[in-house]
Amino acid sequence: MFQIFKTFVSVYETHNFTRTADKLYLSQPTVSSQIKKLEEQLQVSLFIRNGKQEIIPTKEADFLYPRIIKIMEEWTDLTVHIHSEEIIRESCVLACTQSCGMYLLPTFVPKLIEKFPMIDFEFPIMGYQDIVHGVEQAKFDFGLIEWAERSEQLKRYIVARDELVLAGDPLSPYWLLNDSLNPLREINDQYLRDNNLLPIFIRTNSFEMIKNLLNQGVGRAIISKLALAKHVPYETLDVDNLRNFYFLTREEVISKLLGEVALFIKTELKNEVHL
Repeated sequence: MFQIFKTFVSVYETHNFTRTADKLYLSQPTVSSQIKKLEEQLQVSLFIRNGKQEIIPTKEADFLYPRIIKIMEEWTDLTVHIHSEEIIRESCVLACTQSCGMYLLPTFVPKLIEKFPMIDFEFPIMGYQDIVHGVEQAKFDFGLIEWAERSEQLKRYIVARDELVLAGDPLSPYWLLNDSLNPLREINDQYLRDNNLLPIFIRTNSFEMIKNLLNQGVGRAIISKLALAKHVPYETLDVDNLRNFYFLTREEVISKLLGEVALFIKTELKNEVHL
Protein backbone atom coordinates (compact mmCIF):
# COMPACT_ATOMS: atom_id res chain seq x y z
CA MET A 1 0.00 0.00 0.00
CA PHE A 2 2.87 2.37 0.76
CA GLN A 3 4.16 1.98 -2.82
CA ILE A 4 0.69 2.75 -4.14
CA PHE A 5 0.64 5.91 -2.03
CA LYS A 6 4.01 6.97 -3.49
CA THR A 7 2.71 6.37 -6.99
CA PHE A 8 -0.45 8.37 -6.32
CA VAL A 9 1.55 11.32 -4.93
CA SER A 10 3.85 11.34 -7.96
CA VAL A 11 0.98 11.13 -10.46
CA TYR A 12 -0.83 13.93 -8.61
CA GLU A 13 2.25 16.17 -8.77
CA THR A 14 3.34 15.39 -12.34
CA HIS A 15 -0.11 14.93 -13.96
CA ASN A 16 1.54 12.27 -16.09
CA PHE A 17 1.84 8.46 -15.85
CA THR A 18 4.99 8.30 -17.99
CA ARG A 19 6.94 10.81 -15.88
CA THR A 20 5.84 8.97 -12.73
CA ALA A 21 7.02 5.64 -14.17
CA ASP A 22 10.43 7.16 -14.99
CA LYS A 23 10.70 8.84 -11.60
CA LEU A 24 9.81 5.71 -9.60
CA TYR A 25 11.56 3.22 -11.92
CA LEU A 26 8.29 1.45 -12.69
CA SER A 27 6.65 0.44 -15.93
CA GLN A 28 3.75 2.56 -17.13
CA PRO A 29 1.29 -0.37 -16.89
CA THR A 30 2.37 -0.83 -13.25
CA VAL A 31 1.63 2.83 -12.52
CA SER A 32 -1.79 2.56 -14.17
CA SER A 33 -2.53 -0.65 -12.30
CA GLN A 34 -1.64 0.85 -8.92
CA ILE A 35 -3.81 3.91 -9.49
CA LYS A 36 -6.68 1.70 -10.63
CA LYS A 37 -6.29 -0.48 -7.52
CA LEU A 38 -6.44 2.61 -5.27
CA GLU A 39 -9.52 3.90 -7.10
CA GLU A 40 -11.23 0.52 -6.72
CA GLN A 41 -10.43 0.34 -3.03
CA LEU A 42 -11.76 3.86 -2.41
CA GLN A 43 -14.58 3.49 -4.97
CA VAL A 44 -13.87 6.90 -6.51
CA SER A 45 -12.21 8.27 -9.63
CA LEU A 46 -8.97 10.05 -8.80
CA PHE A 47 -7.87 11.27 -12.22
CA ILE A 48 -9.53 12.33 -15.44
CA ARG A 49 -7.61 11.16 -18.49
CA ASN A 50 -7.20 14.15 -20.82
CA GLY A 51 -5.73 12.75 -24.02
CA LYS A 52 -2.67 10.51 -24.12
CA GLN A 53 -0.40 12.42 -21.76
CA GLU A 54 -1.86 14.87 -19.24
CA ILE A 55 -4.30 13.79 -16.56
CA ILE A 56 -6.34 16.02 -14.26
CA PRO A 57 -6.84 15.26 -10.54
CA THR A 58 -10.46 15.06 -9.39
CA LYS A 59 -11.76 16.79 -6.26
CA GLU A 60 -11.40 13.43 -4.50
CA ALA A 61 -7.71 13.38 -5.41
CA ASP A 62 -7.34 16.95 -4.11
CA PHE A 63 -8.87 15.82 -0.82
CA LEU A 64 -6.71 12.70 -0.63
CA TYR A 65 -3.32 14.20 -1.54
CA PRO A 66 -2.42 16.11 1.67
CA ARG A 67 -3.70 13.26 3.82
CA ILE A 68 -1.55 10.68 2.05
CA ILE A 69 1.43 13.04 2.37
CA LYS A 70 0.80 13.11 6.11
CA ILE A 71 0.57 9.29 6.33
CA MET A 72 3.84 8.91 4.41
CA GLU A 73 5.62 11.43 6.63
CA GLU A 74 4.42 9.67 9.76
CA TRP A 75 5.58 6.32 8.40
CA THR A 76 9.01 7.69 7.46
CA ASP A 77 9.37 9.27 10.89
CA LEU A 78 8.41 5.99 12.54
CA THR A 79 10.83 3.83 10.54
CA VAL A 80 13.75 6.21 11.10
CA HIS A 81 13.25 6.35 14.86
CA ILE A 82 12.46 2.70 15.43
CA HIS A 83 15.72 1.50 13.81
CA SER A 84 18.06 3.95 15.45
CA GLU A 85 19.34 4.21 18.99
CA GLU A 86 21.11 7.49 18.29
CA ILE A 87 19.66 10.94 18.87
CA ILE A 88 17.79 11.76 15.68
CA ARG A 89 17.94 15.34 14.39
CA GLU A 90 14.76 16.62 12.84
CA SER A 91 14.44 19.24 10.13
CA CYS A 92 12.09 22.19 10.01
CA VAL A 93 11.47 24.31 6.91
CA LEU A 94 9.89 27.70 7.60
CA ALA A 95 9.28 29.44 4.26
CA CYS A 96 9.02 33.24 4.37
CA THR A 97 8.21 36.13 2.12
CA GLN A 98 10.98 38.69 1.81
CA SER A 99 9.46 41.12 4.32
CA CYS A 100 8.90 38.39 6.90
CA GLY A 101 12.40 37.04 6.35
CA MET A 102 14.01 40.43 6.82
CA TYR A 103 11.95 41.80 9.69
CA LEU A 104 10.28 38.96 11.61
CA LEU A 105 12.81 36.12 11.50
CA PRO A 106 15.66 38.05 13.16
CA THR A 107 13.43 38.81 16.15
CA PHE A 108 12.99 35.19 17.22
CA VAL A 109 15.53 32.93 15.45
CA PRO A 110 18.24 33.31 18.16
CA LYS A 111 15.80 32.05 20.81
CA LEU A 112 14.39 29.43 18.42
CA ILE A 113 17.72 27.72 17.75
CA GLU A 114 18.65 27.93 21.42
CA LYS A 115 15.43 26.22 22.49
CA PHE A 116 15.53 23.56 19.74
CA PRO A 117 19.20 22.63 19.22
CA MET A 118 18.17 19.19 17.91
CA ILE A 119 16.45 20.68 14.85
CA ASP A 120 18.07 21.73 11.57
CA PHE A 121 16.21 24.83 10.36
CA GLU A 122 15.80 26.11 6.81
CA PHE A 123 14.36 29.53 5.95
CA PRO A 124 13.76 29.80 2.17
CA ILE A 125 12.54 33.17 0.86
CA MET A 126 9.86 33.14 -1.87
CA GLY A 127 6.49 34.51 -3.01
CA TYR A 128 3.52 34.17 -0.69
CA GLN A 129 1.46 32.00 -3.07
CA ASP A 130 4.36 29.54 -3.46
CA ILE A 131 4.57 29.39 0.34
CA VAL A 132 0.85 28.66 0.73
CA HIS A 133 0.95 25.89 -1.87
CA GLY A 134 4.19 24.51 -0.45
CA VAL A 135 2.78 24.22 3.08
CA GLU A 136 -0.41 22.67 1.69
CA GLN A 137 1.64 20.04 -0.14
CA ALA A 138 3.93 19.42 2.87
CA LYS A 139 6.99 20.71 1.04
CA PHE A 140 7.41 23.18 3.92
CA ASP A 141 6.49 22.70 7.56
CA PHE A 142 5.41 26.29 8.20
CA GLY A 143 5.06 29.63 6.45
CA LEU A 144 5.27 33.32 7.28
CA ILE A 145 3.42 35.65 4.91
CA GLU A 146 2.04 39.18 5.04
CA TRP A 147 -1.11 38.73 2.96
CA ALA A 148 -4.26 36.79 3.85
CA GLU A 149 -4.72 33.73 1.64
CA ARG A 150 -7.63 31.32 1.99
CA SER A 151 -6.95 27.60 2.28
CA GLU A 152 -9.10 24.78 3.61
CA GLN A 153 -5.98 22.78 4.42
CA LEU A 154 -4.14 25.37 6.51
CA LYS A 155 -4.48 27.17 9.80
CA ARG A 156 -3.59 30.85 9.80
CA TYR A 157 -2.54 32.89 12.84
CA ILE A 158 -2.00 36.65 13.01
CA VAL A 159 1.37 37.09 14.76
CA ALA A 160 2.33 40.73 14.04
CA ARG A 161 1.20 43.88 12.29
CA ASP A 162 2.99 46.15 9.84
CA GLU A 163 2.33 49.74 8.74
CA LEU A 164 2.47 50.78 5.10
CA VAL A 165 3.50 54.36 4.35
CA LEU A 166 4.02 56.56 1.32
CA ALA A 167 7.78 57.05 1.42
CA GLY A 168 10.18 59.31 -0.44
CA ASP A 169 10.53 62.92 -1.49
CA PRO A 170 6.99 64.41 -2.01
CA LEU A 171 8.34 66.57 -4.86
CA SER A 172 9.95 63.70 -6.77
CA PRO A 173 8.43 63.03 -10.23
CA TYR A 174 9.49 59.37 -10.03
CA TRP A 175 7.53 56.41 -8.68
CA LEU A 176 9.27 53.13 -7.87
CA LEU A 177 7.14 50.23 -9.08
CA ASN A 178 7.65 46.54 -8.47
CA ASP A 179 6.76 44.65 -11.64
CA SER A 180 6.23 41.42 -9.71
CA LEU A 181 2.55 40.59 -9.20
CA ASN A 182 1.89 40.94 -5.48
CA PRO A 183 -0.62 42.70 -3.21
CA LEU A 184 1.76 45.58 -2.44
CA ARG A 185 2.00 46.33 -6.17
CA GLU A 186 -1.81 46.42 -6.28
CA ILE A 187 -1.88 48.92 -3.39
CA ASN A 188 0.56 51.19 -5.25
CA ASP A 189 -1.51 50.95 -8.44
CA GLN A 190 -4.74 51.70 -6.58
CA TYR A 191 -3.23 54.73 -4.86
CA LEU A 192 -2.07 56.16 -8.19
CA ARG A 193 -5.51 55.66 -9.72
CA ASP A 194 -7.40 57.09 -6.74
CA ASN A 195 -5.23 60.21 -6.72
CA ASN A 196 -5.05 60.56 -10.52
CA LEU A 197 -1.25 60.56 -10.47
CA LEU A 198 0.83 60.11 -13.63
CA PRO A 199 4.43 59.85 -12.40
CA ILE A 200 7.52 58.73 -14.28
CA PHE A 201 7.98 55.06 -13.40
CA ILE A 202 11.20 53.39 -12.39
CA ARG A 203 10.46 49.67 -12.65
CA THR A 204 12.18 46.72 -11.00
CA ASN A 205 11.28 43.26 -9.76
CA SER A 206 13.27 43.69 -6.55
CA PHE A 207 11.77 44.88 -3.27
CA GLU A 208 15.30 45.30 -1.96
CA MET A 209 16.17 47.71 -4.79
CA ILE A 210 13.07 49.83 -4.14
CA LYS A 211 13.98 50.03 -0.45
CA ASN A 212 17.58 51.04 -1.20
CA LEU A 213 16.56 53.64 -3.80
CA LEU A 214 14.19 55.25 -1.32
CA ASN A 215 16.94 55.23 1.29
CA GLN A 216 19.17 57.00 -1.27
CA GLY A 217 16.55 59.69 -1.88
CA VAL A 218 15.30 58.41 -5.24
CA GLY A 219 11.57 58.38 -6.07
CA ARG A 220 8.46 57.54 -4.07
CA ALA A 221 6.54 54.32 -3.30
CA ILE A 222 4.16 52.79 -0.81
CA ILE A 223 6.25 50.44 1.26
CA SER A 224 6.61 48.94 4.73
CA LYS A 225 7.68 51.48 7.31
CA LEU A 226 10.06 48.84 8.65
CA ALA A 227 12.11 48.97 5.45
CA LEU A 228 12.96 52.66 5.65
CA ALA A 229 16.07 54.29 7.04
CA LYS A 230 15.26 56.88 9.70
CA HIS A 231 16.14 59.83 7.45
CA VAL A 232 13.63 58.91 4.70
CA PRO A 233 10.52 61.14 4.76
CA TYR A 234 7.12 59.45 4.65
CA GLU A 235 3.42 60.18 4.83
CA THR A 236 0.85 58.13 6.73
CA LEU A 237 -1.83 56.66 4.48
CA ASP A 238 -5.48 57.38 5.20
CA VAL A 239 -6.62 53.88 4.26
CA ASP A 240 -5.04 50.46 3.69
CA ASN A 241 -2.12 51.42 5.91
CA LEU A 242 -1.99 48.28 8.04
CA ARG A 243 -1.30 44.69 7.09
CA ASN A 244 -1.03 41.57 9.19
CA PHE A 245 1.78 39.04 9.25
CA TYR A 246 0.47 35.46 9.28
CA PHE A 247 1.98 32.21 10.53
CA LEU A 248 0.80 29.17 8.51
CA THR A 249 0.62 25.52 9.49
CA ARG A 250 -1.21 22.52 8.10
CA GLU A 251 -4.33 21.40 9.93
CA GLU A 252 -2.26 18.84 11.82
CA VAL A 253 1.47 19.19 12.52
CA ILE A 254 3.25 15.91 11.84
CA SER A 255 5.43 15.47 14.91
CA LYS A 256 5.14 16.48 18.53
CA LEU A 257 8.44 18.36 18.31
CA LEU A 258 7.30 20.43 15.32
CA GLY A 259 4.11 21.16 17.22
CA GLU A 260 6.27 22.61 20.00
CA VAL A 261 8.16 24.69 17.42
CA ALA A 262 4.89 26.07 16.04
CA LEU A 263 3.65 27.00 19.50
CA PHE A 264 6.96 28.66 20.35
CA ILE A 265 7.00 30.77 17.19
CA LYS A 266 3.41 31.95 17.63
CA THR A 267 3.95 32.79 21.29
CA GLU A 268 7.32 34.45 20.77
CA LEU A 269 6.14 36.67 17.94
CA LYS A 270 3.06 37.83 19.79
CA ASN A 271 5.02 38.52 22.98
CA GLU A 272 8.17 40.08 21.55
CA VAL A 273 7.38 41.69 18.19
CA HIS A 274 5.92 45.18 18.31
CA LEU A 275 5.39 46.48 14.80
